[in-house]
Amino acid sequence: MVQPTAAVIASHGLKKPEVFTREDFGKLVVKAHKECGVKVVETACFLEPHASGLLHHNCLVRADAQYRWKATAEKLFQKYKVSVSFGSNVRTWQEGVVYGCVGSEHKRPEMLDKSPLQWVASGTPVPLEEHIPRHMRQQGYVRKVKLTPLAFLDLCREHDVTTEADAWALAAELEEKGDKGLMAFLLENDVAAAVGKANKARGAKETARRAKLTRMQVLEEFSRDASCSCSQPGLCYDLMKDTLQKNGMDGWFQKEVCDTLEAGRLKERNLCLLGGTNTGKSYLLKPLALVYRTYTRPDGGTHQLEELLGKELVFLNDFEYDEDAKKWCNWGYLKNFLEGGKLTVSRPKNKGSNQDFTSDAPVFMTAPQEVTLWRGKRVDDYETEQMRSRIKYRKLTHTFAKEERKEAPPCGHCGARVYLEGRSTATPVTEAASSSADAAAPAPRTPPKRKTGQEMVQALKDLKDLKDACVLDTPELQRLKAKVLSGD
Repeated sequence: MVQPTAAVIASHGLKKPEVFTREDFGKLVVKAHKECGVKVVETACFLEPHASGLLHHNCLVRADAQYRWKATAEKLFQKYKVSVSFGSNVRTWQEGVVYGCVGSEHKRPEMLDKSPLQWVASGTPVPLEEHIPRHMRQQGYVRKVKLTPLAFLDLCREHDVTTEADAWALAAELEEKGDKGLMAFLLENDVAAAVGKANKARGAKETARRAKLTRMQVLEEFSRDASCSCSQPGLCYDLMKDTLQKNGMDGWFQKEVCDTLEAGRLKERNLCLLGGTNTGKSYLLKPLALVYRTYTRPDGGTHQLEELLGKELVFLNDFEYDEDAKKWCNWGYLKNFLEGGKLTVSRPKNKGSNQDFTSDAPVFMTAPQEVTLWRGKRVDDYETEQMRSRIKYRKLTHTFAKEERKEAPPCGHCGARVYLEGRSTATPVTEAASSSADAAAPAPRTPPKRKTGQEMVQALKDLKDLKDACVLDTPELQRLKAKVLSGD
């Protein structure tokens, strides 16, 4: 029974170890086992200082038959408000006695409980010393033990270790207090891989829960449950709306985002905002990375796609298909990826075999210009047009002057509020539209006046200008062009 954090105590009303004596805690453990149908025949209770200096209970339990401990842990937690974990490194009574009575690099001799309490269901308990191997009974003896992966996971949970830097900092802190177990573990293992596995284990339950939700449900949940992180409440929301309004994008931008979230990674559904410096294109999309588990392209490395696995959304910021991008992903693979195809992700040999990314995670991008394939100094028009059919471009035209700019970090809550304005809703029925059946009846259609040749040329020129401004995408352009040429 370790020391619960203040937040956990507040949310679950848990008890602290200091409210129990060794005898009280031992009796509670026996009682909880009995209520779960497990007959305990012997216990040994140790009261030990943790690395933090605070005391915690360590109770060694022997039952008359092998059993699964989860039910007992849940009983202690739900009924008695006591949170416990079980030691995977102890498999026999002797191993448990050695762990509690013999010092190690992880638990120095001075940290041992000098007065553990023994209890047996019947008869007299065998002194703990008789279970300790003779060579370990010497005063000051220190066992050399290795930290197990599960013990490392427990440390990550207890100290909120999520990065390599966190792990090394904790190892240094514990080593100063005499506990070298974590430092030895990090020196002998791939720290990045170990922390990555621990993060995956810690987040497995939440990952499974989110997998059952649609992306729009995740967005709605975030808007409802998260809080605004702005220095002034709603500042990010106001800045995003101001950017959209000055670019004439307020309303349809939100709908484009929601459409992309709902459709996922498909042709004409990958949204890319075009614009120069200080147009706010990145600011409009960055809150997505705070709502979803997002892949962003790393600066370099040999396995740049590895972090793509397990992600819910892809955000390619300031993307250009330059030499670095070619090393990141082959043009042909990128086209296939953007139309919803699988992408093979290479991984380091120590992390297992390569894997296929098959999720429909939506793709959002920002770029200074359309994604273009260059062959030397010449643009490959055919391939660039192919990419155009996969990406929906929208252009920002308003550049914020220096005196207009306001620096504020993106806020996931504000961003979610903005995006949710694009949710599909039924078109409201206006008073004029519902006033009478006669008013709703279609008027006789007047044949359209056919355009002159000069008018058709001007119409085609106007369509080209709209395409260049990224107001129209390629399919829309082709459809309208055909309509103009037909004389409509």
